[in-house]
Amino acid sequence: MKTVDPDEVSLEDMIERAVEFHGHLGPFLVLGVRMGLVALRELSSPGYQGIEALVKTRNTPSLSCLLDGIQVSTGCTMGKGNIRTEPLGRAEAEFSTEEKKVTLKVNDEIVAEIKRWRESYASLEEIARSISKRSDEKLFERL
Repeated sequence: MKTVDPDEVSLEDMIERAVEFHGHLGPFLVLGVRMGLVALRELSSPGYQGIEALVKTRNTPSLSCLLDGIQVSTGCTMGKGNIRTEPLGRAEAEFSTEEKKVTLKVNDEIVAEIKRWRESYASLEEIARSISKRSDEKLFERL
């Protein structure tokens, strides 16, 4: 069984894995990776087993790209049945183990920036790389 130590894993390596899985680099993919790593850290979980994710997003891109980032970073997969979605149109996910639960929501300012990416960035890849360098506190709100 594969596990992830969110304090030891390279964020760049995780993003690279996510891009291989997903097919391209985008901001919501990066946010999904980051959400998953924050959740593993806060839940003291190695991922893959004993963790569940409920992603409150849309079933269509680009918001749904969160799902792929979360799957790669946490090991929660549709096949194992430990990730589910609710089509609520939010950039939000609830992660849980038997002991704890954490809910993370992408800050509204970040979502708004992504929607207006053409104003400040040459490509979606550029904004994705910018987002990858920001602190968890700037990216996420804990609910």
